[in-house]
Amino acid sequence: MHAYLIIAHNQFELLERLIRCIDDERNDIYIHIDSKATGFDKEKIIAAVHQSAITFTNRIHISWGGFDMVRCEYILLEAAFESGKHYDYIHLISGVDLPLVSQNEMHKFFDEHNGCEFVHFGGPQLREIETARVKYYHFASGRRNYFNRFITKTETVVQRALKVDRLKGLKIQRGSQWFSITGDFAKYVLSQKSFVFRQFKNTYIPDEFFIQTLLINSDFAENLFDKRFNNDHYACVRYIDWNRGHPYTFRESDFDEIMSSGCMFARKFSMDVDSAIVEKITQAVLG
Repeated sequence: MHAYLIIAHNQFELLERLIRCIDDERNDIYIHIDSKATGFDKEKIIAAVHQSAITFTNRIHISWGGFDMVRCEYILLEAAFESGKHYDYIHLISGVDLPLVSQNEMHKFFDEHNGCEFVHFGGPQLREIETARVKYYHFASGRRNYFNRFITKTETVVQRALKVDRLKGLKIQRGSQWFSITGDFAKYVLSQKSFVFRQFKNTYIPDEFFIQTLLINSDFAENLFDKRFNNDHYACVRYIDWNRGHPYTFRESDFDEIMSSGCMFARKFSMDVDSAIVEKITQAVLG
């Protein structure tokens, strides 16, 4: 069995397509919808499911860059394991992702790599600007406006001068928040909730640190699918283009490139930017 954990806040027509692509008796689907989202039709999503069990979690407000995203991931993980089921793999995806293969191919791939942890790492050594995000206390949850940028920079300068160090020798790493991990590692992540909430609360973009940090400080590091730590998103078998955007939103002209990537998932898509690529991938996946 696989569990799909989905974090969504908009593009609900695209979410419906995503659900159709992963609807399979071998999958359970858990969805978190941001509490500030509007225009969400729960019944329409439920109607798209015919084989999977689907669960909607409690909704919280998520602020970009803040601890809410970590809290949301734990809500989804807890919901999955409260079911009492054993999952071979847990996939965390966003509501603007799409699978690139059928569920038969998906399960075959993960069966062939059973026990591997598919987690992305940005690089072998963190830069000081990255370390500062979790080394110091940060109370402004993002840099999407001038005020938050100013507060975050000021917090860093002051705490650096005061020699604040929340890490105290802890080995840390950073990468994409989206993952495909074994049920065993997911249980370990749940067991470390108190540590994560203590260590990463009031940090900047903690969702890019906590999974990677837990993994490299555990025996599960030996099971990494890709141990190169070279910022290749194939490590988490996701096709994501950060060169053309933040990340880039795929168009129909990117279809061949995406489908030949060898990845299991791709992000991101938008029905507003280009609905044709969404329809094309959906048809390819569903046959």
